[in-house]
Amino acid sequence: MNSSVKWLNIIKIVIFTGLASIISVSCNSIKYEGKIITVELQGNQLHNLDGASLLLLDPEKAEKPARELLNGFESSASPSLSHEGRYLYFQGKQNEGDPWQIWVMDLKKGSVNQVIDLPENCTQPASLPDGSIVFSREGEIKGKKVQNLWKCMMDGCCLTQLTYNPAEDLYPNVFREGRILYSSQQLYPETRKAQLMIMRPDGTKSELYSPGKDGLLPVSGGLDSPDGYIYFISTDGQLSRVLHNRPLHTFENLSANLGGSFASVTPTADSTCLVSYLPVGGNSYGLYRFDPLKLETPLALFLGEKNLVDPLMVAVVDPRPKILPSPVDPDKPTAILMCQNINHSSIPVHDGISGDSLAKRIRISTLDGALAMVDAKNDGSFYIKIDADTPFRFETLNSQGETLRGPSDWIYLRPNERRACTGCHVNPELAPRNYQPHAVLEDPVVLATKVNKQAIN
Repeated sequence: MNSSVKWLNIIKIVIFTGLASIISVSCNSIKYEGKIITVELQGNQLHNLDGASLLLLDPEKAEKPARELLNGFESSASPSLSHEGRYLYFQGKQNEGDPWQIWVMDLKKGSVNQVIDLPENCTQPASLPDGSIVFSREGEIKGKKVQNLWKCMMDGCCLTQLTYNPAEDLYPNVFREGRILYSSQQLYPETRKAQLMIMRPDGTKSELYSPGKDGLLPVSGGLDSPDGYIYFISTDGQLSRVLHNRPLHTFENLSANLGGSFASVTPTADSTCLVSYLPVGGNSYGLYRFDPLKLETPLALFLGEKNLVDPLMVAVVDPRPKILPSPVDPDKPTAILMCQNINHSSIPVHDGISGDSLAKRIRISTLDGALAMVDAKNDGSFYIKIDADTPFRFETLNSQGETLRGPSDWIYLRPNERRACTGCHVNPELAPRNYQPHAVLEDPVVLATKVNKQAIN
């Protein structure tokens, strides 16, 4: 091979490699990266999303008008991005009077597809790292309109219910560590205060995350920041946060001295926050940037005549949220629960107790009424097998049959789930004592009525 041919081949390789690199970068780049997607409301009511639309804004060109992202929708709201920044999920109505449904827009191709088509309102989607979507779906329990969390794949298949309590479960968001945070408010038999709950993406291990503090209750879901904080909106438009590694005892009201009102918050990669904020004397909620380190009045980004809420930055989530393993097995319709000591509690017994204050047994009730009485062992432990996906709750009773504590919040277990607790109404942060409860030395008390399919086969 002469030198001219050799150099020609080298040049070809260099050109090909350069083109391949350009193509690779182009394929991996995110359309609209660094842009902000937000919701423009038509009215003054923050929770009325009828007529709302998704807008695309450029924070580097604040003077440039926003443009509507979607065509052909009477209403669109609740935007949520997949972790790689390509797919935008949202709740949408094509026509006035339609139920809300979940839709997805491929930001790279510009195509829009309907994820699900159900008769009930389905709202507030959030993307999971395995390609599925969690969302809130309307239902009815005991004559009460409820909202439970469901999930499905992008094409609508594998529709699965995740939460089963008679509650309003809203605002699901997926943390980097893989679990789902959501707001839950019990509606039956009485309405209780909303609180933040956390669970695994299969609905298992649902537990209290944060109840708020000093009268400030969570009124939105929570989003995690790279520096370990969870931001959310509390009562009266207050901007709040907790530390993820100790959410029950780190509540902060960041807006106590700021005035104005916050409608939504989204942490960004630099640990500042995009917020929807209405300053004192303002006419509408605009988009602002808030620095939690300075605790100063937010810096305006976009202002308009209409309210702007739910801003999000188009970007890759790095690292990608974890995909957590699941023990759920639909062929095993029962679950196991063990409690170490029913007398281990952080709250006092009820007033008016005439007998002893030591609990001897528990009463377990479902939505249909009392299910069973189970005696505790000498150490206060119990061990039961119960129907999965069935809400139940406890009361602890003394030897005279008086209710000492309870009824508890509603609890449900997923098929084949095994869960343990240290006590009844006890501090969730406490680690269990290192000993073997007496109850697990025997088989669990069987309260289940459903049949194990594998046992038949």
